Parts: sequence; C-alpha cells; structure tokens
Amino acid sequence: TGFHYAADFQGTIIFTKNGPSDIQTINPTAFSFTIAPNMTAVSAKQQLDMLRNMSKQNGYKISDLVTKDTTLSGNIAYYISYVETDEKNNYKNIVFNSFVIKDKTLILFVSGDLDNGIFVDKFKKTFYSVKL
Repeated sequence: TGFHYAADFQGTIIFTKNGPSDIQTINPTAFSFTIAPNMTAVSAKQQLDMLRNMSKQNGYKISDLVTKDTTLSGNIAYYISYVETDEKNNYKNIVFNSFVIKDKTLILFVSGDLDNGIFVDKFKKTFYSVKL
C-alpha cells in the first residue's frame, strides 16, 4: 500500500498514509492488524458485525454490503465489505474487514478507505498476501 506504521493500540497495529502524524487527524484512511489467540470465527464475525452496527448507530448509511466465508492458504477466513456514508457531512468510507484463523490464532484485518476507493483494492491485496 505504501502506508506507514502509525501506532500500536494495545496490540492493534495501525498503518496510515503518513504514519504517526495521521493518528491526530479525524478518520484517516488506514488499515490495522490484530493478532488474537484462541478467538473463534463466530466471535470474530460478531466483532466485525459490531463495528458495522456501531456505524449504523452513529447515523451512517450502510450500502453495498458483501459478506463471504472463504479460505486463505487453506485456513478459515471471512470478509465483510460495505460503504458507509453520511451525506450531510460529505463522508464516504469504503470498508473492508476480514480475518483468517491458523492454529487457533486469529488475524483480524480492519480497513477504511476515505479516499474515494483508491486504496481498497490494495487493502484487499494486503490481507490476502499475509504469510501464515
């Protein structure tokens, strides 16, 4: 992606276009990885659904929702993608969130592209290129 390490929030490693300086901005385009031992696919899906529901509760409109159970290098994987918008504030975020489980360890990938979708394909490629 060309993104840079921005922060480590209690084990969630965040990457942004400009690194640490973006953490001070509101809603930067970013992606993150979290490693979670002993987390199940069911609880991971619930976590991703909770993020989507929080967006709805905060007044964002959710559209273009896609969910998919899949595999990555033979391991259980899942993704959810959607667009969240707030027309009053000219806000549009293209979300791609996913996880893969290997040997009872879950890798959670969360991303948001607030740059009109120019990074979302790179975010997907980043997730699918994870070496397990």
